[in-house]
Amino acid sequence: MLDEHAADSSGGADPILSVRGIGKVYPGVVALSGVDIDLRPGEIHALLGENGAGKSTLINILSGTVQPTAGTISSAGTPVTIATPRHAQDLGISTVHQEQSLVPNLTAVENIFLGRELKTGTSRLIGVLDEKAMRARVLGLAHEFGLSERDVASPVEALGALKQHVVQIIKALAFKTRVLVLDEPTSGLADHERLTLFNYMRQLRERGISLLWVTHRLDELFGLADTITVLRDGKFVASVKPTDQTADSLVRLMVGRSNLEAREQLAQDLPRAGYTGKREEVLRLESISRLPLLHDINLTVSRGEILGIAGIAGAGRTETAMVVLGADQADSGQILLKSQRTRIRSPRDAARKGIAYVPEERKTHAILGGFSIKRNITISDLRRAATAGLILRGGLETASAKSYVTDLGIKTSSVQEKIRNLSGGNQQKVVIARCLFTRPDLIIFDEPTQGIDVGAKADVYRLIYEFVDQGGAAIVISSELPELIRVSDRIAVMREGTIVGQLQSTARDEVATETSELGEHIISLATRAGAGAAA
Repeated sequence: MLDEHAADSSGGADPILSVRGIGKVYPGVVALSGVDIDLRPGEIHALLGENGAGKSTLINILSGTVQPTAGTISSAGTPVTIATPRHAQDLGISTVHQEQSLVPNLTAVENIFLGRELKTGTSRLIGVLDEKAMRARVLGLAHEFGLSERDVASPVEALGALKQHVVQIIKALAFKTRVLVLDEPTSGLADHERLTLFNYMRQLRERGISLLWVTHRLDELFGLADTITVLRDGKFVASVKPTDQTADSLVRLMVGRSNLEAREQLAQDLPRAGYTGKREEVLRLESISRLPLLHDINLTVSRGEILGIAGIAGAGRTETAMVVLGADQADSGQILLKSQRTRIRSPRDAARKGIAYVPEERKTHAILGGFSIKRNITISDLRRAATAGLILRGGLETASAKSYVTDLGIKTSSVQEKIRNLSGGNQQKVVIARCLFTRPDLIIFDEPTQGIDVGAKADVYRLIYEFVDQGGAAIVISSELPELIRVSDRIAVMREGTIVGQLQSTARDEVATETSELGEHIISLATRAGAGAAA
């Protein structure tokens, strides 16, 4: 283990960015306290910690979106105050957030130069956009990082997750970035895309750029990270070399117990009482198609059942959920709720009919960052906190919110706190609380534990179990096979917009891995050519 300052992984080079004694206090919450870290040129510096450890607060301070209440930041040895995101960029610090910050309908080139457009003439205030110069400045980097000329001229919403990450990396490089912060960059990427991104990270390191890399996936660190800094409860724990560590030792630093103990705790935290009532069918999809994305989808899920949906990116999992929610309309086929044919016209209509949704992208599709925890929980059905469904009663709303905060173990000092101040895992619990507040028959969980730590995962699993054990039905969409095998009663496997197999999950009482027989079967169905048979 190294001393309290970050490891010197670049041959004794002076830090390009230093943080000393950084602290951040919100009302009733100490998010960071006395954190030190050094970032050196040409270093991949991983930042680890459970949800609520302070990682997001630290990177928000470095990116200029949050101001610290204590400590100093030095850039190349000079103390600086990072007042705004633009100021951070001027200092050579760029951040690629976990939630995409690109404008979907603008092209890659337009996103890269947004707010810093090149113009003809000598003044930024006059002249016309110099589109030729902007394109020329980007194309060399684009080709180097796997984007074609067509890609950079396309709206970014037409690009996949990996290419959108690359656009943000190019955006950083186009303006002489020295420090690039990557917040969970592999979330939502397929395995081959992760490997490609890792190669890009190595290229950035070779350019002398310092990478501050936040990840929850410990397997990614070894062979890639040069230094690992661990935070716990908002405080610095240690900076270590990955060559001196194992996954177990890193988990012990993060949570104070070994990886094995954490897994054992995870298993202990997942009691499944089981549903003893009538197995009424809640949802049935009959020959649902939405061309060209979905073809002849047939699914059922009943009370007391968790249906998992597996498949690689682009297989049609979320697209199926969007049809069930009424966000997209099927071209053909039938939807039945409680054995009655129905048409779901919109997400609002779906909510009225007892369907709730926990989306994959929390920040952009689920939470209202400037609103309180209380309002985020109750906003989907304010009539339940109103007199005669008309006059909102603050006391009733607060009491309802406090009940969910207690039952779900949401870590906060008050239900009046802004939800944006919570960790990712606690934000996810608030989103689930909002779903439960509407008293649904069915909840669709889309990547429910993406970007949260092992302890928060156990809490989310527990909430899913409790919901179905009380008579609810759940659909869980997940890219993590161990998670899907553990949580699901039955797993439907999708490939190229259709169901290619349905499997019974038999691994509930063990910590399943991708190497399990069931996991291998799922991978085979999800990736092989030709039609799969139901099992």
